Amino acid sequence: MDKKLIRVTGIVQGVGFRWFASRTARAMELRGWVRNLPGGGVEIFAAGGAAKLGEFIQSLYGGPGEVADVNVSPSNEEAPAGFEIKF
Repeated sequence: MDKKLIRVTGIVQGVGFRWFASRTARAMELRGWVRNLPGGGVEIFAAGGAAKLGEFIQSLYGGPGEVADVNVSPSNEEAPAGFEIKF
């Protein structure tokens, strides 16, 4: 199982981006979470197969708002059972 920490910058808060990311990840059967960051970005931890993770990451560019950049790095975090929105 691949695990990625993804930081999305741009206008991605207050536009339904966390809901979009969560819904998309669940549809792809990924595990993890999404949360807002101070300063206006969104952070996502996602775990699953490499192909599905790649597809998920590409889908983020088409999410609501205006995505300026998507930064992806490996993660060693434990994956939760499902995919959740952290508040």
